[in-house]
Amino acid sequence: MENVRRAYIYLVCLASLQGVTWAVISLLRDLVVPMLKPSLENTALQIAIILVGLPVFVVHWIWAQRLAAKEEEERAALLRRVYLYGALATFIGPFLANALELLDDLLRLAAGLQPENARYESSSPLAWLIHPLIALGVMALLWLYHRAVLRRDQRAQEEESGAALLRRLYLYGWCAAGLVLVALAVIGLLRWLMAQVGIGAVIVPLPSPSREVARLAIGLPLWLICWLPAQRLFARGKEDERASVERKAYLYLVILASALVTVGAVTTLLANGLMRLLGVWAANQSDLRPALAAMLVAGLVWAYHGVVLRRDILAAGEPATAAWVRQVYHYLVATIGLGALLAGVAGDLTLLIRALAGASAVGGTSEPAAWFTALIVTGLPVWVLPWRQAQRAATAPGPRGDDESQSLARKIYLYLYVLIATTAVLGSGVYVVSRLVGLALGVSPVGNLLSEVAQALVYSAMAVGIWLYHGGILRADGRRAREIRAEALAALRVAVLAPGDAALQRALLEGLQRELPGLALQTLDAAAADTPRLLAQADLIIGPWPVALERAVAASPAQKLLLPARREGWHWLGQSELPVRDAVRQTARAIRQVAAGQPLTAARRLHPAAIAVLVVLGLELLSCVLPMLLTVILQD
Repeated sequence: MENVRRAYIYLVCLASLQGVTWAVISLLRDLVVPMLKPSLENTALQIAIILVGLPVFVVHWIWAQRLAAKEEEERAALLRRVYLYGALATFIGPFLANALELLDDLLRLAAGLQPENARYESSSPLAWLIHPLIALGVMALLWLYHRAVLRRDQRAQEEESGAALLRRLYLYGWCAAGLVLVALAVIGLLRWLMAQVGIGAVIVPLPSPSREVARLAIGLPLWLICWLPAQRLFARGKEDERASVERKAYLYLVILASALVTVGAVTTLLANGLMRLLGVWAANQSDLRPALAAMLVAGLVWAYHGVVLRRDILAAGEPATAAWVRQVYHYLVATIGLGALLAGVAGDLTLLIRALAGASAVGGTSEPAAWFTALIVTGLPVWVLPWRQAQRAATAPGPRGDDESQSLARKIYLYLYVLIATTAVLGSGVYVVSRLVGLALGVSPVGNLLSEVAQALVYSAMAVGIWLYHGGILRADGRRAREIRAEALAALRVAVLAPGDAALQRALLEGLQRELPGLALQTLDAAAADTPRLLAQADLIIGPWPVALERAVAASPAQKLLLPARREGWHWLGQSELPVRDAVRQTARAIRQVAAGQPLTAARRLHPAAIAVLVVLGLELLSCVLPMLLTVILQD
């Protein structure tokens, strides 16, 4: 009930406050700027929004504040933090936009220029400045007020996990926005500077230097204001900050975006260089400045955040956390590099096949060949370098190599390319068979049949190669995983104890020997004299729940797996007696977890409806991917 009430209060507060805020800004602009000629209808509308919306906001906000003053739980409520962070975000966005507009106008005014987009009939500079200043003043006052409320709440109540999540999302979200503004501004300024010194032909329109300087003046403080506190929080060594998913997501997304931009820019520059060598490059057809500027800026962003990520790895207290961060980075970059490499190889082979079949592309093949070759040259090192490091770590002997070879990031990377290869073979195979069947049925071939079929076969051959390579690595990892499990099971001392239930004991022995060959099982008799000594030496004790009542079992340091068996007068709440088959299967699963040193977790079954949804989604995915592959094969 409290959450429903909170949702109502804060939704009304947010909606009414936003309406009133923009009504006040619009009304002040109409009244203060003398050059504006507002319509009476618009003025009446803004006044009506203020007269109606302001009391609604005030009443609900006073209600919310009184509840927060009376109850600590209300002050720390997640929905209250969602409102406060959401309100702060809705004020910062327009504040930044209007600050950018104001700085741009000031710079243009200092240079004796008119605004790029005149908003008023009058050309008075006063109108240029007052228009954004009004919004800046209103947004700043509201932001400061809500920030003060948030700080009071944080001081009065210890931050919970949900509130910390919102704070990190808010911090890293604006950090990313500031970084994007800085990167775009530096790219634009570099392009403008290179044009001034005569580097490259001017094909793409040049950015406005005043706009880029204003963007840099807004973006750099925004990034620093958000990034420096994030760095300080991480440096303090708090476990939740160092293990936060939000920080890793921010770093990975920045690295992914900057790596993609860098690879694309380098590819563009290499393609233009190759076109020069082939004699098909023309200065009036290519502007190299955007690619060169993007390469420099994105490369610096990639390098800096890569250094930050490596420092995070060194600062991580737990080796498993550090390894996970490093693994994701390596496989993320390798995914980009291999994708670029395969695209370049496929493109060059397509051009070669079409040239041999006499179906060359319109305009010649030199220019597309330069682009595809540039993709190969760029993608090869971007894939090979991180992939070699990942392979070296995954094939190393010892526990570290065992963990690397079974990491989740590695599995996702390998299965991703196995899936891509399988889908490519499926799409190419469908296309080839459909063309051959069409010929058999007397369908007249359209286009160059030899070229198109050969292209599909080459794609299939490439996909098979990718599938064999990555599938071979998966099989090698699987063999290593089986060897690891076999060694762990062989070293595990398991005692099976089922007093008074010989059938259950026999079923457990037979089932576990079948499920886990190589596991050393020892059946014990509760009445035997040496049973307490053997139980004390065991690593794992398995039996129906009544064995927990045995003194020797309770005294043993071994882990205990208890089965919910039926006993007269005893009942398990929320748990029925397990069938023997299910008991054996779940016991085998638990033994594997114990042998691997993992925490014991219960097996969960997917609901039939969930299985049906997954099947439908898989079919939908195939129905989308196959037409895309066929389109690629058929395109000229």
